[in-house]
Amino acid sequence: MKKNHILALLLVLPFLVSSQTFLTENFDAGAMPPAGWTIDAHSTNWTAEGSVNAGGTAPEARFAWEPDFVGQSRIISPAIDLAGQSQVVLMFKHFLDDYDGLGGYSIGAATRSGGGAWNVVWTIDPMANVGPEEKIINISNSDVGSADFQFCIFFDGDSYNLDYWYIDDIMLFVPYEVDGAMAKITTPAYVSGQAQVEGVVRNLGISPITSMVIEWKVSDDMAYETIFTGLDIAFSESYSFVCDDPFYFPIGGYLLDVRITSVNGSPDLNPGNDFLAKAVSVVSHTVYRKPAFEEFTSSTCAPCAAFNEDFNPWTEDHAGDITLIKYQMNWPGAGDPYYTAEGGQRREYYGVSYVPWPQCNGSYVDYNVGAVEAAFQNAILQPGLAKIAATHTLNGTVMTVNANFLPFANFTNFRGHIIVIENTTTENTGNNGETEFHHVMMKMMPGANGTELNMDDRESATITEVFDLAGTNVEEFDDLSVVILFQDYTSKEIYQSAYSIENKAYATDSRVTGITYDGMPVPGFDPLVYDYEIELPAGTTEVLMVAAVSSDPNATAIVVPTWDLPGTTVVDCFGEDLLARSTYNIHFSVAVGIGETDKENRISLYPNPASNTLYLKGLTGQNIRIYNITGQLVMTVNNFADHSIDISSLGSGSYTLQAVTEDNTVIYGRFAVMR
Repeated sequence: MKKNHILALLLVLPFLVSSQTFLTENFDAGAMPPAGWTIDAHSTNWTAEGSVNAGGTAPEARFAWEPDFVGQSRIISPAIDLAGQSQVVLMFKHFLDDYDGLGGYSIGAATRSGGGAWNVVWTIDPMANVGPEEKIINISNSDVGSADFQFCIFFDGDSYNLDYWYIDDIMLFVPYEVDGAMAKITTPAYVSGQAQVEGVVRNLGISPITSMVIEWKVSDDMAYETIFTGLDIAFSESYSFVCDDPFYFPIGGYLLDVRITSVNGSPDLNPGNDFLAKAVSVVSHTVYRKPAFEEFTSSTCAPCAAFNEDFNPWTEDHAGDITLIKYQMNWPGAGDPYYTAEGGQRREYYGVSYVPWPQCNGSYVDYNVGAVEAAFQNAILQPGLAKIAATHTLNGTVMTVNANFLPFANFTNFRGHIIVIENTTTENTGNNGETEFHHVMMKMMPGANGTELNMDDRESATITEVFDLAGTNVEEFDDLSVVILFQDYTSKEIYQSAYSIENKAYATDSRVTGITYDGMPVPGFDPLVYDYEIELPAGTTEVLMVAAVSSDPNATAIVVPTWDLPGTTVVDCFGEDLLARSTYNIHFSVAVGIGETDKENRISLYPNPASNTLYLKGLTGQNIRIYNITGQLVMTVNNFADHSIDISSLGSGSYTLQAVTEDNTVIYGRFAVMR
């Protein structure tokens, strides 16, 4: 009913004449208040934060509970000329992080004109978290139409009763009659092989969207179009779409361009919001991603004790499957004695507002074991986009850590975190009943922000850190472990984690024992020879599958296939240390045809044309492959030991037969099937 009411109000306006956007604010400048805006009271409670809790992109506005006050605080827009207008729409994203569910405050939006009294246009009295959601408020009061219209977003009450309120992507506008907006591209930023082009469209126009055309392309490549019909997307509603044609490109980075080209049979009236672009990388390899759990906790927090009573046994049961760090906080009350400034910085980075606060791979998890298990099950399905090999030594109180990272894509503004933890502590007991604590952070090396990593695909990097742990909270120096995290500093997602192994000497063998193409061994393969030439039968168009087996089972062999023929498939093999590297190049060419110049490499076969049986002369023990005229493999005979092949399953047409002799020479023959 509310949706219909809004539509009824909107339909009375002359949209085609006055449709426009009067104000947008996404806090990208990082200033608080933004240029032209004001805050009327308690301005220190408002900040611009590098978080995305409201559902937009960083940075966003944040209203914090501290310094605690009782009263009102408003963030106020610049004056806007709405002369001639009778109705506008205010839209913004927000997320309210409630403290204790006891209420005692309200949040909302209000308008005024001429600097006069505020008129509330939306308000709620939260008793729990709200959102993240996108709020749309239709405004048609007496302030609309003035030349000095202003709106505010306000807090009213006891600020102690909330934690944080996040706000982003504010827009004041008059809707168009037809306006489909590209709201989000949900195709992952990193994909392996083929992926769907998908996203979300929002209807910001008055008329329902009944059909639309979405087009996507990469750089100057051809555009792919999908037509969506039978829709009924009302004003302010969203629609999740999946395009027909998949995203399928060679390994590397791309800019994916997705746009709405038609709404209800013609271009919509606001092309400015029809388009979004997203960087998408096709990765060269994936491995298991070990989920990283981080918990913000305190020995003076009663709910922490209740949660840890279940969480600690869960982490013990999954000790081999996860990494775990616990940051002791300086509240409630006096907080935990093992609080550190680095833990506080990590808290600010994540926007932690209460304890216990668990995280899995950089995302918040509700503090119950059911939610933790669900987060774990989802995390183990996500591919690992890097490998980590780390070792550490402890000389007295001096810790030395070497961490090697092997990325499977290009990564910008990632961080490598080296975190020293003590497995069990007992001397930070507070008043919540806990008597021992597990995986407590002692030192982040070199600090809470880690080490910046800007990496290219398959180009290893090493971080070495040395720190004297004397003076830290370490109780027993023989009870230390080291966690390594590989984290996207912007999105906060952790793409890989690992434990360092004390005094570990990683192997450096990066050889492969064999390489095959389409199941056949590369002729004359030698682990110390790195380039090979393979001529494929005439007419071959499909890239053959290449596989490699590493000499050391702990090494990492990565196959980067050629995209076209002729072309080169690369096999990169990295030793267990992730630094030693051997690169093998398989250069594929395609025979133009079989003529007099290559008689020595031809197979004697008859009859030709054949019907049901093909006889081969002088071949025993070879692996035989038969390809059709398009290069598709249609028959395989391994270890050929007869004089003939049953070809009754082949249809009429021309074929190429390929065999690898005992000395690894590839020989060919052509024949036809006629029935």
